[in-house]
Amino acid sequence: MIFFDDTSQERPRIEKCIKKFGYAPEHNFEWYQCQPKNLEKNVFVEFKDGSGLLTIETPDKKESCVFSDPIAPPLRRSKILIEYLNKSFKSKRILKAKLELENELYKIFIKDLPKNIKAMRIRYTLTWPIYELDDFEPALSGNRWKSLRKIKNRFYKEHSVEILDAKKYENKKDLHDIIDVWRKNRGGKDRAYHHEYHELIEKNFSGTTEARVFLANGIARGINAGWLIPNSDKFYGAIGIHDYSLPGLGDTLYLEDLAWLKSKGYKQVNMGGEKKRLQISKINFIQNLFTKRIYLM
Repeated sequence: MIFFDDTSQERPRIEKCIKKFGYAPEHNFEWYQCQPKNLEKNVFVEFKDGSGLLTIETPDKKESCVFSDPIAPPLRRSKILIEYLNKSFKSKRILKAKLELENELYKIFIKDLPKNIKAMRIRYTLTWPIYELDDFEPALSGNRWKSLRKIKNRFYKEHSVEILDAKKYENKKDLHDIIDVWRKNRGGKDRAYHHEYHELIEKNFSGTTEARVFLANGIARGINAGWLIPNSDKFYGAIGIHDYSLPGLGDTLYLEDLAWLKSKGYKQVNMGGEKKRLQISKINFIQNLFTKRIYLM
């Protein structure tokens, strides 16, 4: 096991690992590079078989986060996590680690966890709905789509809508403002992470295969962006963010994303982690993936 502290320099190594073993929505080099904040540092951990972990360490090295799932074959995923933890704790490289694991891997990992490592309680669970786009009708015809059709038709009747390529959109301040207002309007106990979105905007959406700005009445009001999940035909809708400024904006932005992706030929789309089922419930999804975040020490 080798620790690589300069992930920018090791880009070919990391992308080779992702190309060979990647499978999770967030197995994306550019997205990984957007994650560190407050002097945190990305550290790529590579194993003998070429599999790896995308980790993020705090400046004092007391804590690390294993970003997304292990980039490894199924039977190796739990094993390399434990190998990483044993070595890191033994050398005192870190004192605590955070992991966010899909439900099935979580069960295997907890079963495999040695007694010398303590797993703290699950901090939260996210639902990742995977939609079958063959089941989605962009025209929203019939009784099944009646409520959504009303929302969309009302929005397009009351507002002039324009969709632009986010990578060619020159006024980045508009996009940063959307993120800031979105974060401010997130209610209750919903923690709105925002640093990585600002970073992606600054990187001009590098690493995305689809990135669009949603304008209403000539003003940027929302962003949709994502990429194809490695070694799959599924699309990951990494960003679907709006500024809450207009009634029906959130539903209309969501519908625009699904319609766009279907027009591009995508069959399935993972719409990202939510603490509860998404509001657009009339679109059938073929499964829910669950992720659990735990802390170890």
